[in-house]
Amino acid sequence: MNNIVLAFSVVFPLMLMMSIGYALRRMHITDEHSLTIMNKLVFRVFLPLLLFMNIYSLKPEEALDASNAKLLLMTFLSILALVLFMHLTFPHIVKDKKKCSVMIQGIFRSNLVLFGIPIAASIYGDDRIGTVSLLAAVIVPTFNALAVIVLEYYRSSQVHLKKVLLGIIKNPLIIASLLAFFLQICRINLPELITDPLSDMSKVATPLAFVVLGGTFRFKRLAGNLRYLFTVVLGKLILFPGIVIAIALALGFRGEAIVALLGAIASPTAVSSFTMAVEMEADGELAGQVVVFTSIFSIVTIFLWVLFLKTMQFI
Repeated sequence: MNNIVLAFSVVFPLMLMMSIGYALRRMHITDEHSLTIMNKLVFRVFLPLLLFMNIYSLKPEEALDASNAKLLLMTFLSILALVLFMHLTFPHIVKDKKKCSVMIQGIFRSNLVLFGIPIAASIYGDDRIGTVSLLAAVIVPTFNALAVIVLEYYRSSQVHLKKVLLGIIKNPLIIASLLAFFLQICRINLPELITDPLSDMSKVATPLAFVVLGGTFRFKRLAGNLRYLFTVVLGKLILFPGIVIAIALALGFRGEAIVALLGAIASPTAVSSFTMAVEMEADGELAGQVVVFTSIFSIVTIFLWVLFLKTMQFI
């Protein structure tokens, strides 16, 4: 019973924040314009601040820990293997390149910062999120770089290196990660006069992002994309996490490492994937639906993953 309560306590706050966002939109307190502005604030200011503070606050022994390095390598290789597998198989099944690229992105690209950190904090407390923060610092840039490569390739059947590099360099999350790592490596300590307000501002990221996500939910014009959505939801939330978690458990990972991995591979598709799909001329409508449906069904699947792993005493 305690495990059920714990699993529910992880998921319920996320569900409640999305529900509030949806209700605010239905009550016309927010609209498309205001949600767009808030979304830009989240992904250009508050999320980078959250990622920066989490990396900056890492203890040197956490960043250099051999077990963490092993986890990072396994996660990185798993994502690359998944993208390669989908690239070799999906074009034979999905003939529309715009939909194909969105499906590939939808399955490998997770909302690690928004879901992984709150899940870890719910289970272990705010002072034990170092592993998931470190994973986010490496995997989030990987997600963004791979997304640019995949979308660019399926748009023009080739990869323009200049566009890929610009897309990576300009990403606020990558800039925040690199800056935090630079300060860590150089052992530069910022005064509390700076870090305290930055820390307070970073706390806005998670609740505001979920409110915006709830406000952007749309259920219209789904009929034509249902089979694509089913494939993405199944692969994103059940099949890929099941394979990778099984491998991680076999390799001996437990506790915080498994929770961090859960956030990296079993959380819903990143909200920013919709914006990137539109900007790179992919199927924006399908991309938005992927974010919505993986977010909705992840409420159930994350609950079940946490419940299973806690019951089996893996976390």
